[in-house]
Amino acid sequence: MKLFFLFILLFFLSICYADRVVAPAFLWDASKDTLGRVITGSPDETSGYWYYYDDSNEGGASSYTWVSDMKDDYKSNFFGQMVQMYGSIQGSYKLYKGQNDDEPYIGLGFNIWSENQEGVDISEWGGLCIEYRATRDFHLMLHEEDNLGTDLWGRNLKLSEKMKNVDIPWNDFRQIECCAEYMKLEYTLAKSASIKIVFTGPDSTTGDFKITKIGSLGTCDGTVPVESVSLPRSVASAPMAQFRKVPGG
Repeated sequence: MKLFFLFILLFFLSICYADRVVAPAFLWDASKDTLGRVITGSPDETSGYWYYYDDSNEGGASSYTWVSDMKDDYKSNFFGQMVQMYGSIQGSYKLYKGQNDDEPYIGLGFNIWSENQEGVDISEWGGLCIEYRATRDFHLMLHEEDNLGTDLWGRNLKLSEKMKNVDIPWNDFRQIECCAEYMKLEYTLAKSASIKIVFTGPDSTTGDFKITKIGSLGTCDGTVPVESVSLPRSVASAPMAQFRKVPGG
């Protein structure tokens, strides 16, 4: 019976999201980026732009320290400037619990389809890869469209003082809370809205990070080839886009 309802659910989702199709594989390489944008295959002009977020909506007081010559304002393409200058997204952070009842956190992310965070099926990606350096452990997270708590967390990414390349297949992503066991992975993969990098830990934790690549499974080391995806004409000729700070989880 459970399998029957799962089949009906996936059939319904396939109809609902049939008009949203991303590339079968993707790779963001900071050394080749000039916009601070991940090209996922979405035709929407607002898709893929990097943003950062923090725990201020939950009463936390966690904060970032960016490289000194980056201007943190809404009138410049913040991450676009950073990748052009440094070939990476990099910075430091301090985690402060403040009035937050849970563990403090900060993070980075990008929306897969658009800034409206519509869900899209990313099953074909097979998982995610990331190239990084970090002084603290962290996680990748899939955030789904309807905010019902069915987000998926990738396995713990260990601290590394040297640049490190890691593949995380979908089977290594786990549910933190909520919803029926049999539908967790398939449900979230069928309607994923954003991909996030999450740094969390005890109060007063500090850390540094550097992100140079993120992509679908096997693309960071070139094992899986990625066909180039052209930007929409209006995006390619548009002024530098604003970066987006998105507070809250």
